[in-house]
Amino acid sequence: PPEVIQRIIRSNYGRFRGCYESALRTNPNLQGRVAVSFMIGRNGTVQAVSGGGDLPDGGVISCVSQAFYGLSFPAPEGGVVRVTYPILFSPTT
Repeated sequence: PPEVIQRIIRSNYGRFRGCYESALRTNPNLQGRVAVSFMIGRNGTVQAVSGGGDLPDGGVISCVSQAFYGLSFPAPEGGVVRVTYPILFSPTT
């Protein structure tokens, strides 16, 4: 269910924020959206992650995308699930 996916991603937000905070040290005005697309496999593992968005730092997009591989979800009912999840970053949030 979408609320379970959202809860798991939010509980791991620190991983994604760490990617962004590293880049803030060199660009204190960096802000934007990272959209991560991924599949939740039959056993709940994350597969086929790709990142995009309008955040002007490819390193942050790559770091956030890679961090999704460390997540695990309950096994989806009915097989594989494809998800796109946007994360907004700004210096004040």
